[in-house]
Amino acid sequence: MDLLLVRHGVSEHNTSDVISGGTSNPNLSQAGVKQVEEVSKIIDNNKIDQVYASPLIRAKRTAQILTDFQKDIITDDRLKEMDFGSWEGQHAEELKAKCPDAFDDLGTINSKYTKYAKNGETFEQVADRVEEFLAEIQPYSNDKTIMVVCHGFVIRSLIARWFKLKIEDVMTVRNVSFTELHFEKDDIERPRLMTFNRTEPLYYGTKR
Repeated sequence: MDLLLVRHGVSEHNTSDVISGGTSNPNLSQAGVKQVEEVSKIIDNNKIDQVYASPLIRAKRTAQILTDFQKDIITDDRLKEMDFGSWEGQHAEELKAKCPDAFDDLGTINSKYTKYAKNGETFEQVADRVEEFLAEIQPYSNDKTIMVVCHGFVIRSLIARWFKLKIEDVMTVRNVSFTELHFEKDDIERPRLMTFNRTEPLYYGTKR
């Protein structure tokens, strides 16, 4: 299975310093729509067998625009962004001031945030549910190219899990970036990392 992990375009919350997780559902911003439309010009739908997406509108709409509305988008709740619990909808800068150890030196939420965010999901819980989804689709996707449009913390959690890294060692995933992986038949636990956090795909689903 060849897998394209794509983070959604810039959302309305991304531009307003609001923490937006699995229970927040902002739309793409106007700039985000234009960003996805521009990237869609290099996507070859004939090279993508199936597209899955988080049901959150910022991800689903990214998937639709990215594939020029030519693909059926299958949504799955397990692809939602990390649920930040009581931190959902709050302003990040205010939380950084109150809980500085819950953010890394680049200002990104780290694994210590669950000390403060009531009912917040852990990175491990996120990786568990997304791995469950991938294991479910792999038996009929072994020889296919699959696009999954989801969220930054979802992608970071998977990369940390698969390559045995601390979440703090995985950089922030850019909006409308592509992470490409190859899986051997029936082996969902040991992917080959082809590219990470690129502004356009290099190997899979591209016209170039």
